[in-house]
Amino acid sequence: MTLRERFDQDLQNLRQSVIDMAQLVYDQLVLALQGMETLEAGIPERVFAIDEKVNATRYAIEARCFRVIATQQPAARDLRFLIAAMNIIIDLERVGDKAKDIAESFRHLQRSPKAAHIAELDRMSKLVKLMLQSCIQAYANDDIVLARHVIERDTELDALFAQVLNQTIEQAAKSQKEKKITASFGVMRAAQNLERVGDLATNVAERIIYTVTGTIEEMNIHTYKADD
Repeated sequence: MTLRERFDQDLQNLRQSVIDMAQLVYDQLVLALQGMETLEAGIPERVFAIDEKVNATRYAIEARCFRVIATQQPAARDLRFLIAAMNIIIDLERVGDKAKDIAESFRHLQRSPKAAHIAELDRMSKLVKLMLQSCIQAYANDDIVLARHVIERDTELDALFAQVLNQTIEQAAKSQKEKKITASFGVMRAAQNLERVGDLATNVAERIIYTVTGTIEEMNIHTYKADD
């Protein structure tokens, strides 16, 4: 095996590690959303346990990227790949944080379980899962068409978020029961976190496009949102 072939193999191994991390984060998010639907008591603890693995994986991949940059001095596309990978794993870790936040909203939803059953919230859940799944596939195959579809779907997610927000605020304003108001707060927090996952998936999609084309396409500009 030549030095170039060995280097290409190292990059391919890094790509697979990022894919594996993305799948782990996807599983974490799916579990959190399952818990939001069923309010099963043991799910938040499982979501938090996965998050520890996600964090450890992020730092391990980051260290490998730095090591390759320091020892191999990659140029052009190879350097883009490494820089994009480091940005992608940061966004993936933040998706995991949002899955934790969704799990933390359980205690609010448990006050009035029916409050979580909002059609638009369910559609948001399905859409963010599709966006994240599409990101994994696009990254694995350098598929910029699929990456652009992820970005386009974020507009639909934002519209759903606005609908959930308006609906829950209206319900909370009409209700005189503390438990329903508390549950409405949980719904709003869950929806806000799902909307943020969509933003992060959009970031990942933009980095995939950058890796392939060398151009950063900010196709869906958002106002700054600080992570809690």
